[in-house]
This record gives sequence, C-alpha cells and structure tokens, in this order.
Amino acid sequence: METYNVYMDESPTGDANGGEEGVEVEFRVVPDSSDDGDPGNNAVLAGLDLVDLINLRDALQQEIDNYALTALEAEASADEGDGEELMP
Repeated sequence: METYNVYMDESPTGDANGGEEGVEVEFRVVPDSSDDGDPGNNAVLAGLDLVDLINLRDALQQEIDNYALTALEAEASADEGDGEELMP
C-alpha cells in the first residue's frame, strides 16, 4: 500500500514597513514513492497510508466544526444579551 508524507510550507506575509507580519502556511501531501525530499527530517507527518490520511482529514474537520459551533454559540449569546438590555 502506498504511503504519504505531509509537509508544511511557511512563507512570511505582511507589510515590511511596520505592519504586522505573519506566516502563511500551506500543506502538501506527497506520495512516498515520488518524494525526493527527506521526509524523515522535513515532513510534518511521514509514512501515512490512505486510511491514516482519511482519519486525519476527519479529525481536522471535527475540530473545525467544533470551533465554528463554539463561535456561533458565542455570537448567539452576545445577541441575546444585547436584546435583554434594550427591553425595560
């Protein structure tokens, strides 16, 4: 079974003239059979099979969903709090 390596590439972003600088992150998934890098030292995750990648995707999606739900609940609570202050 083919295995895969996950890399995280970072590049600086932001304004060099005093603005906030940040880092833009991009992930790459490379089949081990065609990986000409050094995955043992440079990959974020190395040697994942397809089932591992699917499980990783599902775990990330669950965390994204949890974050979005928490943000929506916080927004709804803030909206309810604003409505109560306006009523006598």
